[in-house]
Amino acid sequence: MSITLHRTHNYLKLQQSNFDIVNFQDLDKFESEEILTKNHKVDFYALIFITEGKGKHSIDFSDYEYDKGTILAIRKDQMHRFYLNKATKGFLLCFKEEFLNSYLNEIEVANAIQMFNELLVSPKTQLKDCDFESIFKLIKGIEKEVLVVNDIYSFKLIRSLLHILITLIYRIKSTGYNTLQQSRYLKEFIIFQNLLEEDYYKTKKVYDYANKLGYSAKKLNMVVKFIANKSAKEFIDDTVIIKVKRLLIHYNLSIKEIAFKTGFNEPTNLYKYFKKHTNSTPEEFRKKYV
Repeated sequence: MSITLHRTHNYLKLQQSNFDIVNFQDLDKFESEEILTKNHKVDFYALIFITEGKGKHSIDFSDYEYDKGTILAIRKDQMHRFYLNKATKGFLLCFKEEFLNSYLNEIEVANAIQMFNELLVSPKTQLKDCDFESIFKLIKGIEKEVLVVNDIYSFKLIRSLLHILITLIYRIKSTGYNTLQQSRYLKEFIIFQNLLEEDYYKTKKVYDYANKLGYSAKKLNMVVKFIANKSAKEFIDDTVIIKVKRLLIHYNLSIKEIAFKTGFNEPTNLYKYFKKHTNSTPEEFRKKYV
C-alpha cells in the first residue's frame, strides 16, 4: 500500500507532507503570476536550483543574478519575488521544519536551518561544474520519489536526500569561509539571534541583550563580529530594518502602526532610523515595492 505524496497545486500552502518540489517552468501552474511576481512572504524554507538560463530573483528586496548552477536559499518569513522567465529551467524545493524534525534530531535540524540564515551567509551559492552533477542527481532523485515511485519508503528517502542535499550545499558554501562549521561562538550567536528575533521591538541596545545573555557588551560584540563580521549594533539594526521593510510591504499598516509595532515611541523616530539606514523614507520604500 503506497502513501500519497500530495502535490500542493499552490506553492503557498504546503500539504500534510510539509514538502513539495516544483519544476521551475511549471510555477505558473501552481500559483498565479500576480502573486509570484510581487513581494510575498512564505512560511516555509525554499531552495531554488537553476539548471539552465539566466535571470534574477529578489530576496528581502535585494536582487540576485542567477545562471546554470545557482542555488538560492530562502528562509521562512522572508520576502521574495520571482522575475518569471520562460527560458529559465530548474527546480523549486519547499519544506517546513517539521518535515526534518520528524527525521533528524534537534541539533541536526538547527545545523541544517543555519544554511538558510541570510544574516550569516549569502542566500546565493554558485556551484562549480564539478559540484553541479552531484546536486542535480540528488534533486532528480527527490523528484523521482515524489512523482514516480511514491511508495511507503518515499517519505524517508526524501527526508534523507533533502538532508544530504542541504549538508552538501552547506559544505560548498563553507569552502574558503569555514567559520560556520568551526566556530566555537556559533552556539552563543544563535542564542543571541533568537533573543533578538523575540525582543527587537523592546530594545535595540547592545547592553540590554548582553545583560540578558549574561555577557559583557564586549563579549557580545566579539561573538557577533566573529560570526557575522559586523558589530552587535550593526546586526541589531540590520535585523530591525528587515522587520520594518517586511511590515511595510506585507501588511496594510500605517507608518504610525508600524512604528509602535517595532518599538518606536513616535513615528518620527522610525522615520529618522529608517532614513539613516536605507537613505529613503518608509513611504518611499513602500511606494517602490507595492
